[in-house]
Amino acid sequence: MILAHFLTEVNEANMYVVACPESRKALLIDAACFDRRIEMFIEEHHLMLEGVFITHDHYDHTGGVQDILRCHDARVYAGKDSIDGISAQAVRQDDKIIVGHLEGRVVELPGHIPYSVGLVFPGVVFTGDALFAGSIGGTASERDRALEIEYIQKHVFILAETCRIYPGHGPARSEERRVGKECIAVCR
Repeated sequence: MILAHFLTEVNEANMYVVACPESRKALLIDAACFDRRIEMFIEEHHLMLEGVFITHDHYDHTGGVQDILRCHDARVYAGKDSIDGISAQAVRQDDKIIVGHLEGRVVELPGHIPYSVGLVFPGVVFTGDALFAGSIGGTASERDRALEIEYIQKHVFILAETCRIYPGHGPARSEERRVGKECIAVCR
C-alpha cells in the first residue's frame, strides 16, 4: 500500500492518500483544501485519483472537494449522499471501497456528527474526527459522546493491536489513548 499524510493549514486537518502500488489507483481521505503537495505526490508516483472518501461533513474535511473534482474524475464517498452540494455515494457499515487491488471496509462512527464514517484497510484505520490523538472528537451532548465512545470501541478498538490509527487531526498513533477518564489500549 502507498500511504501519504498531508497536514493542512485548514484547522490543522489531516488529508491522506492511499494507493495501490500495482494498479496506481488512489483514494484521497478527507479534502480540507486543494493542496498542490497532493497533486505533486499523485504526479510523482504516477497515480490516478479515482475516489475521495469524506469521514464527515465539516468544512475542514470537505472544503477542497469541489476543486479536487475539477482536476480529477473521482467518485465521492461519504456517510450521506451529498457533501457541500456535491453528490456522494452514501456508505454504511461494512461497505467496501476498492482502490485497485486494495479493499477498504467502512465503519460507522457517529457521535461527532451523525454521519461520521471511518475506513479500515489492512493494518490501518482512518477515523476522521471520531478519534483524535489522545481524545475523542467533540460532541453536542453527553448522549452523542457516549454513542461515539461505543462505536469507537465497537469498530476501532477491536482491530489488531498492530493497527495504526490515522485521525482527522493530530499524529497517527498505535499506542494507548485516553477516552474520557479511562485509558483504553488502541485496537483492543
